[in-house]
Amino acid sequence: MNETGPSKSTPRRLGRLLLFVLPSFGYMGLRFLLNPLRMRLLTEMLPKELYGSLTLAVTTVTFLAILSSLGGFEFLMRRLPGLPPSLQRGWLHLIMSRLALPGWLLAGVAGAAAKALGWMPALSVPDLALLWAALGLTTWLSYRTYFALGCGDLVRVRIIQLFQSDLWFILFVALGSWAAASLTNSLWVWTGWLAATAIGVRLWSRLPAEKTRPTERFRTVLHYGVPLLPMIWGEILFRLADRYVLLGFFDLKIVADYTLCMNMAMMVYVMGISLLDLASPPLYAECNRQTAGAGPGPNDAMRRLFSAMMRHMWGIGLPAGFALAVFHRDIFHILSGPAFRDASVLLPWMAFIPFVYLTVTATSRALLAMDRPRLVGGATLAAAGMNLGLDVLLAPLWGGWASRWRRSAAWRCWRSRWGGSWGGDPGSCGPNCGPVPSPLPPRFARRALQACAGDSPA
Repeated sequence: MNETGPSKSTPRRLGRLLLFVLPSFGYMGLRFLLNPLRMRLLTEMLPKELYGSLTLAVTTVTFLAILSSLGGFEFLMRRLPGLPPSLQRGWLHLIMSRLALPGWLLAGVAGAAAKALGWMPALSVPDLALLWAALGLTTWLSYRTYFALGCGDLVRVRIIQLFQSDLWFILFVALGSWAAASLTNSLWVWTGWLAATAIGVRLWSRLPAEKTRPTERFRTVLHYGVPLLPMIWGEILFRLADRYVLLGFFDLKIVADYTLCMNMAMMVYVMGISLLDLASPPLYAECNRQTAGAGPGPNDAMRRLFSAMMRHMWGIGLPAGFALAVFHRDIFHILSGPAFRDASVLLPWMAFIPFVYLTVTATSRALLAMDRPRLVGGATLAAAGMNLGLDVLLAPLWGGWASRWRRSAAWRCWRSRWGGSWGGDPGSCGPNCGPVPSPLPPRFARRALQACAGDSPA
């Protein structure tokens, strides 16, 4: 009898290990292969102007979906862990019907009004219709992704993300010159891929059979999400405003060069955030288990999880940043078409932006787990305002270099503003937590942040 126990437990342990490895490191490895392949093929197929227009459209739709959620994505990820499946579906249905659908309809009305007033002369009516459809599909897929993430179904999360964000270029390659003929054709291809992905998710990713209506009212979602709007606005300004500023002062070719460099650098961020997604639900679940009498601030278990998050983010961001800075010409030669290789001089200036992004994202998620959205939102919006101001002042002089410099400077000011709210050094767990190693020595961390902002370390 004692000999059969280990033999039965071994396959279970192996299965649990695979369920962790495949959604985390396996998915990271797959994205690390797909992202360079997508950049290479698209820059070979598309002219600079079309590449700039398409990437700008995709990024804009993605952030409009985030904005229209009013924090609903974060609410699902924060509230669902530990709830019964029927109640989890009830929250999803409530948010989709009361928040997602009205937001999508309102976006359609706003787009039609803007077109009627002549504010979008570069976009045709079919272009706007396709973008509106893509917005609805992106929102729906994002809600299903965050629902699966809140339920702890990481395999389903990764499959949805893979088809929504990483594999759509396959249809471009299949359709060839027709897809690259115009922006309208490209939008047809992208929107069609999103529609096929949504149909597949609906057929394959079944929701729980029973649905329990939450006892709390819809205003609970708004009470949690509305304070996040400054954070959402700040994130949009950080990730999107620079492209529109460059478009206003220059043209789509400059936007295409800047976007390609940023996409190369943000491959590091994508890898880090994929790993961070695995650590966030346990952190939120631990916060949900914390009793009201435990006192304010994080407990020891939350500090351990946060320390592990920071070690992983720094372990990915710093080595990858040095690699991007040193081997930028070789990386550009491998990942881009010949027409884009003159932009390789921008990549060293962007090499350490993902490191700062990952540091800030990990800390912001920790603060959100402590139910401090106003602190995160206010600091994000303040840093984004500084970012936009430097954009407008410096972009006419230095173009892409200025966009990189002000971004890192703004992030650095933001990090110094609220990084200590978690309770000291990222690797510190407090006096009663036990020894948890710091991710990096504090002096080296300061020097790394100063290097990102272009300062000379003291």
